[in-house]
Amino acid sequence: MKRFHWYTLGSVLAVGFLGFTHVAFGGSNMETLSGDSHCKLRTLRGHYIYAFDGLIEGTHNRIPFAEAGHEVYHGDRKVTGWATLSTNGVVERVSYSGTYTVNPDCSGTTTLTDSDGNTSHYDIFITNDGDKMTFIQTDPGYTTAGFELRRSRD
Repeated sequence: MKRFHWYTLGSVLAVGFLGFTHVAFGGSNMETLSGDSHCKLRTLRGHYIYAFDGLIEGTHNRIPFAEAGHEVYHGDRKVTGWATLSTNGVVERVSYSGTYTVNPDCSGTTTLTDSDGNTSHYDIFITNDGDKMTFIQTDPGYTTAGFELRRSRD
């Protein structure tokens, strides 16, 4: 009976590990791991939604902020968006526009300028189909990262 128990446990662990690797590495499509990604500018095309929060390093403290919004990647290096931003509890609505790059390995950059003239920079990492991406702000003094999901291809 003990032998059966260990065999069953080993089988369950093996199946669980295989399931984890399937999800973690994109199933049988191992393009990212083998370096055969195929992203291009038009991979990011459509209407995306996002939310993120983080901290801004102040002179003597850290200032919390949160942002949620939506943006349109036009497939041609141009992006436009609208968001609600809360900085240390002060809420404002902003619009912005900018440019982006996409590398064949599905990484890239985004530079955005809001309606008040503030510019921010991000490194982005895109799924091969462009339906999801992660980003991290690269401006000094900001600690934040987030996800975006494609809402539609329009």
